[in-house]
Amino acid sequence: MYTKAAFLKSIALEAKIIKHLVTQIPTGQADWRMTPPQRSTIELIRFLSFMPYASVEFALTQGWDKWEGHETRAKDLQSADFPKAMDKQIKGITKLLAKLNDGALKRKTTKHWNGTKMTLGDALVAMVLSTMVAYRMQLFLQVKASGAPQLTSSDCWQGKAAKAKPASA
Repeated sequence: MYTKAAFLKSIALEAKIIKHLVTQIPTGQADWRMTPPQRSTIELIRFLSFMPYASVEFALTQGWDKWEGHETRAKDLQSADFPKAMDKQIKGITKLLAKLNDGALKRKTTKHWNGTKMTLGDALVAMVLSTMVAYRMQLFLQVKASGAPQLTSSDCWQGKAAKAKPASA
């Protein structure tokens, strides 16, 4: 069973990594997309600026009634505004979950987007954390392919550039 504290720590780490990757978008490449039907980089970060919070809302209420409002507020978000939006989102998720303890995450049931019934704790991992990880990887690959070949596994998994290796003598 994933604890609330572990969940919050995990999504905070994902947010940190995603914020780092956004700083690595090459100048002029925010509109770049891997293929025509895929989201551009800016569309992806706009989606990431509300998706985790909206997914927690869905897990708690089983309603999509607030999704459109989140999407509308994010439509003009620029890369420079993303870190603040992500920080606000993580604080919002913490607030949404504030009254719930680990027992509630284990006892309370909800439904996944696909209709599968599960505990709230399992839903948070499946619909929020796992989705953040997947979209973080997409963002990493997209930024790298759009002109940032210097990105390494460290950027993707730790949210920071790899330390330079010492020059050999």
